[in-house]
Formats: sequence, C-alpha cells, structure tokens
Amino acid sequence: MRRLPVHTIPADDQERCLALLADLDGLDGVEFVHGLNIDRTHIRNGRVHHGGLCLNDLDLYVWYAQIDRGPHSYHLEALENLSRDTRVIVDPEGLANGVDKHRAHLALRRAGVAVPDSVLIHQGNVAAAEPVLAEWGKAVLKPRRGYFGTGVLLIDGYPTLRDLVGYLTSAVPTAPDGTYLLERFYDNDPADWISATVINGSLMYGYRKRPHRWAQMGGGAAKVYDPGGEGGGVDACEVPPAYAEQALRAQKALGAHIIGFDMILHGGSPIIVDENTYPALYPELFRAAGKDLGLELFRMVSHAIEDVRTGART
Repeated sequence: MRRLPVHTIPADDQERCLALLADLDGLDGVEFVHGLNIDRTHIRNGRVHHGGLCLNDLDLYVWYAQIDRGPHSYHLEALENLSRDTRVIVDPEGLANGVDKHRAHLALRRAGVAVPDSVLIHQGNVAAAEPVLAEWGKAVLKPRRGYFGTGVLLIDGYPTLRDLVGYLTSAVPTAPDGTYLLERFYDNDPADWISATVINGSLMYGYRKRPHRWAQMGGGAAKVYDPGGEGGGVDACEVPPAYAEQALRAQKALGAHIIGFDMILHGGSPIIVDENTYPALYPELFRAAGKDLGLELFRMVSHAIEDVRTGART
C-alpha cells in the first residue's frame, strides 16, 4: 500500500486554531496534551498506549495526518481501538468507510445520495459481470482504495474485463481481497465536474480541475489524473445548490469530519463519483470563499469538547 503524499494543515492555521482554543471560555478542568503521535503507540489488550500514557483514558483525541489506509493498517486499527473508549476526531469509522469506495457508495446510497450503480465481483466469478455490462454498455473499473486516478480504467464490455482480470490473476498480484469494483459509466461533460470540500458539516468551497489534470480514457471519456499525488491545478467555482445538497447529505451519512466529494452532472442531476477522505485544503480557495481554515478547525474541536462535556454524540 502506497503512503500518500503529505498534505498538511498550514502552520498558520494550526496556530490560529490552538490560539482560539486557549482563549475559549469555560475550559476550567480541561487539560490539553500535545504531541501524541499514533505512529509511536502500541496496542495492549485493546488499549492504545503512548509511552506511559494510555490514550483510552483520555476523553477526546484529535488528529489529522496522512496514515496507512490499507486493509491491515496499524493506524486504523489503533484509532478504532481507541474510539471504543474515547471520542476520536477525525472519526476512524467514517474515515475507513470513506476510504473504501465500495463501502462509501453503499453508505451514501442508503442515505439517498446519488451515486453510480456499482457491482463488486470476486476474481473467481468474473462472469457475473457479463449481464451487468450488457445492460450498462460501459463501466469504470476502480481500485477500492483509490490513488489520484491511478488504476481507473474504462471497460467497454465484458470481453475487456474478462481478459484484464485473467491477465492480472496470472501475471501480477491482484487486489488483496480478490475483488474488483465496477461502476456504471455515465456520459458527462468535464466542464460540469465539481469537487466540494466539507468540514464538520459545513461546505467550505468548490473547485474545478484545470485541463492538465485531466486524462483521456478512450471512447471520449476522461478522468482526473494526478499520478504523482501533487494536488493543485484547481480553480475556485460556485457550488450550485443541488451539488451542495448532495455533498452535505453525503458528509452526514459517512460521519467524516473532513472530506471532499467529486461530482458529475448526468441527466440534469449531480452524482457523487468519488469520496476524498484527504481533500487538499487549499489556502487560496479558503480565501476566495471568505473562509478561515483555522477558525473552522477550532469550531470542529470546540464542538467536540462541548459534546464530551455534555455527553452528546454529534
């Protein structure tokens, strides 16, 4: 599993968040402990220890960092063990669900959010996709844990899928669980593609990718493609109400505190085609939207503190 490039929160925004917390009224009896890095923990009998401190004894643990998001990730295991006793922000369950495109799409569909039709198949039962592809015409084959468009393929029919899976099975290691995720391909115009970033239930901004971040997939289809994971190449844009409604409903369904959603327009309605559990937090886009990232992070943390003190779970 590749470790993702480090997209950090700018130092100025971190400092602003901490300064606002220090000035927050009503913090009598609240103690802050800094520098608790999940990389330097171990799990003993289901409890997460950092040196001599058991993190499960804390009331609240706040983190935001690039972690291993693979199927057997120690980071996710530690955060999930911690969350059994301690409120954790960013919520590891929401993160894990958002990372896995199959699980994310299912959660959104159940919440009434528009997502592509999809099918998950095992490598030993590829023929199950034949009638599906006959109905759809075209599909998009996606890694369940995506990486900036890498490995996203347009499948123009069952023979292509059959031979691709056959090649992968015989020549190179396949997916860890032996599954393949297919999404129905919907004709769309890249000019209508919008990504929306949401923090703690509030829409921050929308943006579009510039032409150099698009790559052709054949058959007139295109995808956002950034194999180096560099980010950037974006322009701020308005988020139409229908797009905003889908993004906010999706964030609530996943329970992810910081997340982005890529949307296309098909048949006049927006469809969420990707969930970004680590959206790049572009300072220039916050400024363009009149938002303050440090303030938004402060609101996220202060709300969590209040929830812990009152026993609420929002």
